[in-house]
Amino acid sequence: MAYSQRFRVASLLCLAWTLLLYSELPLRAANQADSQAWFQATITGSYEGEVSGHGVLVLLPGAGFEKQGYFFLADGQGIRPHGVTFILPRGIARGKHSLRSISPFEIGKVPSVRVDRDMGDSVRSAVNNTSGFLELEAFPEAERELSGSDVRGKFEFETESASGERITVKGDFSFSAK
Repeated sequence: MAYSQRFRVASLLCLAWTLLLYSELPLRAANQADSQAWFQATITGSYEGEVSGHGVLVLLPGAGFEKQGYFFLADGQGIRPHGVTFILPRGIARGKHSLRSISPFEIGKVPSVRVDRDMGDSVRSAVNNTSGFLELEAFPEAERELSGSDVRGKFEFETESASGERITVKGDFSFSAK
């Protein structure tokens, strides 16, 4: 191979390598940012599992028995083996909040939580005899400013399913609301 042909091949390889490198930069930045956003929990007791994914915070302004609205805070995995979902009243502030079992009339009025377990053909929820806490370390102060707000905290609680399966759930989350 002549010198000019080797030079062209080497130049093309360098160009291809450079294009490949620069085309991956946005993906690398996104993956690094993604590694900084999480919602994770460990479930132990009658059944065990892990919850891991991005967090989601949504305001549902007309939800609730009296249409008072509430926040929906959860792992954002969609269909998954286990899921943790908090229902938080509007106006909730940073700090440590007690979790307990509630009646349907209290949804969105006091902090509550449910743990869902996908059984293949059905979903079982654990919401009975709940006790524990949710600590909000960072939370949007204004409902109008959810997008980009830091949402950070930790939780630990016990709850059970309608069939008496008792579980303990411990976890934390840190993400930016969208």
